Amino acid sequence: MASNSYIWTKHALKRLSDRKIPQSLIDIALSHPDKTTAKDDNLIELQKRIEGKTVAAIVKIKDNGEKIVVSCWVNPPYPGTKDAKKRARYLQIQAASPLKKLWLTALDQLGF
Repeated sequence: MASNSYIWTKHALKRLSDRKIPQSLIDIALSHPDKTTAKDDNLIELQKRIEGKTVAAIVKIKDNGEKIVVSCWVNPPYPGTKDAKKRARYLQIQAASPLKKLWLTALDQLGF
């Protein structure tokens, strides 16, 4: 499946930008996935391991055969992104004492 046969939603393009993901990485995952998983509602998840990262895209297959990229991400996320900050906080909470977990969770709720 060549990546030029995919339609990109505004949401997916925003995710590329927000997550600082080069579109070329997603194109590789779309054209040569290591793993394809069927999801609900005609959705598939395509994954490719590239340079120590898992590159993933969610694609909706329409009845007429159109393939629409609806979201994408990289794990682990690129440093400096919102996803990277969320992941760092999650790992910090997992390793924290009960009191510190409460404090960190409160900070999350307040948006810090």
